[in-house]
Amino acid sequence: MRAAAIFLVVSLAAIAAAWWWLGRPIAMPPSPLQAGAKLDCVSYTPFRRGQTPLDENIVASPAEIDADFKLLASVTDCVRTYAVDEGLDQVPRIAKAHGLKVVLGLWIGRDPAKNALQIERGIALANAYHDTVRLLVVGNETLLRGEISPASLGAILQTVRSRVAVPVTYADVWEFWQQNAALAKDIDVITIHILPYWENEPVAAADAAAHVAAIYGRMKEEFPGKPIMIGETGWPSQGRMRAGARPSPANEARVLGDTVAWARRAHVAVNYIEAFDQPWKRVLEGTAGGFWGLFDAGHEAPKFDWGKPVSDHPHWPLEAIGGCLLALAAFAAAALGRRTASLPPRRWAAVAAIAVVGGVPLGLAVEYWLFGARNAGEDFEAAIAIGVAVALPVAAAAAVARQDGPAHFSRLLGGAPALRRLSWWLALLAALLTVEAMAYALGLVFDPRYRGFPASTLAGGTFALLMVVLPDWRVRGGAAERCAAAVLAVAAVAIVVVEGWPINTEAVAYAVTILILAGTLAGAPVGRGRRATG
Repeated sequence: MRAAAIFLVVSLAAIAAAWWWLGRPIAMPPSPLQAGAKLDCVSYTPFRRGQTPLDENIVASPAEIDADFKLLASVTDCVRTYAVDEGLDQVPRIAKAHGLKVVLGLWIGRDPAKNALQIERGIALANAYHDTVRLLVVGNETLLRGEISPASLGAILQTVRSRVAVPVTYADVWEFWQQNAALAKDIDVITIHILPYWENEPVAAADAAAHVAAIYGRMKEEFPGKPIMIGETGWPSQGRMRAGARPSPANEARVLGDTVAWARRAHVAVNYIEAFDQPWKRVLEGTAGGFWGLFDAGHEAPKFDWGKPVSDHPHWPLEAIGGCLLALAAFAAAALGRRTASLPPRRWAAVAAIAVVGGVPLGLAVEYWLFGARNAGEDFEAAIAIGVAVALPVAAAAAVARQDGPAHFSRLLGGAPALRRLSWWLALLAALLTVEAMAYALGLVFDPRYRGFPASTLAGGTFALLMVVLPDWRVRGGAAERCAAAVLAVAAVAIVVVEGWPINTEAVAYAVTILILAGTLAGAPVGRGRRATG
């Protein structure tokens, strides 16, 4: 057992070292804000975890808004809102009490009756709090969503502008202002959104501030003499990678810091999106949509401090512990499952490899689902995925010790005696892993925009299965395995082509993972050793 102890210690050390490296604080540039300085403006939506404006019965309470503004008044001079219903009509009054200005938004959509309510209430608030409302935003990305014609929007803008004393604007992504330049005559200020992460050609975090500056300069040239405000810019801390644009806490801090520094130098008015994380947006925009906040969804803790190092995995010690527990379980399964009193070092080395490759990504898989799961169905999916990510390496470690392997998928419908065999349970876990991989892969091929790359969910199980099959690998898989392998192989190629080889490293990692799984399945995972057919 000396070899087992040595390999176990090495495995635990490798997992701990990997998580120390993943969680290490990343240095940031100096703070762009001088002592006491604040951001120009931040987007504000009051909804907490479990709340969504898509539920019209949800109404933000004045007490919640007041608590938010007490916090925000320490970091900004202004808040931007997007509607005047669901309790947001209280914003100007409460903002005034905290010395905050308001960029007041009216939500304009498809429903003329709802539009009329927004318009009338917004006009009343703008006139009643004209010393607090800095700007009235009539519609947010309404043209982008295709919910109204430019002509109809222009008529609304003219009407509102004639009835208020504060400046009026319309907000949309910069390309839609280029396409609808005629609307400039109907507003006082052009409000553009520049979101490097969401661009049709996504921009990496290191280049995001330069991109914002370049687009702003282009818009100044196209609309000479017209005031231009950047109504939204920022970066997500979680979500899927788009080309070279990767969400992370450190990248969010870097992009915001770089952008604030540029805006201060260039004397450009900027509204940053957003004050608080809004997990409800994941329904519309995937994981990335919910995590653009300066503060987390609990409306309490800032996600970073300007100029200070930022960890992308601040809870890494817990994740390291979780990975080490999986490694311990794998070694225990091998020790209990072996057929002989001792195992040769090469098998303990295989168990160690399974333990490390299973233990390191386990924490990443938990993060993926913790941030991404949006409803009870996805919570159930997460439980199955994490369960397989834990159980398959443990079962594979026992199989390596026993020189056993999974049965063909076709044997899963066998009778009661099969339930007592490790090969049957290994096949079941492999089948679940394969179904997961195929479902994610096909989604990424046919509907990729808001889907993530769950390589971490599949990596440990895939590698564990490979270590079981590899000693006796040859192309002899069953029909179900060969079919699944073909689908995964084709999907892997399609994913890297669609996502942009090789700059989208998350897509590449996922494609490599499912290619390994495809090869493993094609290598006929049949029971070996004394139970040769499972």
